[in-house]
Amino acid sequence: VQSLPEALKLGFPVGSIQRVKAEEVWPGIAKTYELAKKYKIKTAWGTDVLFSAALARQQGAILASLFRWYTPAEALVMATSTNAQLLELSGKRNPYPGKLGVVEQGALADLLLVDGNPLENIDLIADPGKNFLVIMKDGKVHKNLLPR
Repeated sequence: VQSLPEALKLGFPVGSIQRVKAEEVWPGIAKTYELAKKYKIKTAWGTDVLFSAALARQQGAILASLFRWYTPAEALVMATSTNAQLLELSGKRNPYPGKLGVVEQGALADLLLVDGNPLENIDLIADPGKNFLVIMKDGKVHKNLLPR
C-alpha cells in the first residue's frame, strides 16, 4: 500500500514537469518536517495540486497525511491561522484586506462545521463532501446540510 504522498506523486503523468519536480522533492519531505518541528519553525501548508483536478480533490487527505509529523491540532493550525499569519507578511501583495486567521468581529474567516472531531480523527477532513456539514466563505454559506 502506498502512502498518500507517494500516491500523489504517482498521480502526475510520467515525464511531466510536475512529476519531475515531485521526484526531486519527495525524498526530503520527512526530514524537512522533522527539522521544522525540532527547530520550531513556523510552517505554512499548501500544495500545487490545483493544477490537477483529480489531485486537488484530495487536498484534505494530503493535509491529514501530516499526522506522521504533526498532531491533528498542529496540522489544522498550520493550514489555517499560521498560513494567514504568513500571508499577512506579504504586505501589499496580500490579496485580503483585513485580519486573517482568527474568528472575531471584522476578521476575514472561512468556517467549517465538521461532523465529528478532527482533533480526535484528522481523517475527517479527507472527505469534505461527507464530513463538512457547513461551509461558509466570505460571510456566505456555500453548503449547509444541517436540518432546518
